[in-house]
Amino acid sequence: MSAVTAVEPAALRVAGLCKSFGGVRVLRDFELTVPAQPQAAVAILGQNGAGKTTLLNLITRLVPADAGSIEVFGHNVLASAARHLAGYGVARTFQNPRLLLDETCLSNVVLGAQSVRRRRDGGTVAAMHRAAEALERVGLGGQTGRIAGTLPFGSRKLVELARALALRPRLLLLDEPAAGLSDLEESRLAEILTGLTDAGITLLLIEHRMALVAATARRVVMMDGGAIVFDGDAAAAIASPLVRERYLGAGFDQVKPERGKLR
Repeated sequence: MSAVTAVEPAALRVAGLCKSFGGVRVLRDFELTVPAQPQAAVAILGQNGAGKTTLLNLITRLVPADAGSIEVFGHNVLASAARHLAGYGVARTFQNPRLLLDETCLSNVVLGAQSVRRRRDGGTVAAMHRAAEALERVGLGGQTGRIAGTLPFGSRKLVELARALALRPRLLLLDEPAAGLSDLEESRLAEILTGLTDAGITLLLIEHRMALVAATARRVVMMDGGAIVFDGDAAAAIASPLVRERYLGAGFDQVKPERGKLR
């Protein structure tokens, strides 16, 4: 009798998800599965109002779903309190950094590190170690004592990313991580995100800058009217007339359609 190999639950499984605001349907029977596998990165494209951020808000329980199901690594998210998400291995960043501007970079990231509840390695010293490690990972190891409000915008976004990484997530949700960044900062961010996927963290990112998508994502999903209208790899997305027609982002001239890589 042959042995049965256990199948790891998907990092994210969304089925029949629906959400309306004031009678306006934002998501309708939305379906998306992101396998839990090494080097998995999925980018979500779409025009403003396509439902992208609403999807992240539903996954992280910031707003309630009208119908459907959401699972992360086999856990029923809609039956769980938002505070349990970190324990399931989920972390998130926002388009505009939500930092305590009068506190140091280290203090801001410690808030994320102290939210880790599923591991019994708690305590202030352990939290500070995780925070310092996360700041080092995003290239801000030398800025631990700097007041967050004195940092340029791009560095503030990296502090928020470090705060999410201090949770040691298995699934990281990123809402327009490159928004407001210079080309140089975007290039550095691409290196960081690639390093995260190489380390086994699954990424789901909303992004408008196609160069970052091409450099980091192995799969591209495009939303329109609350549903998926394209699902393929980065090179196919860059070459797709449908994506080009409906996409409001910029950067197609910075990538090569045949390879989906930065020039």
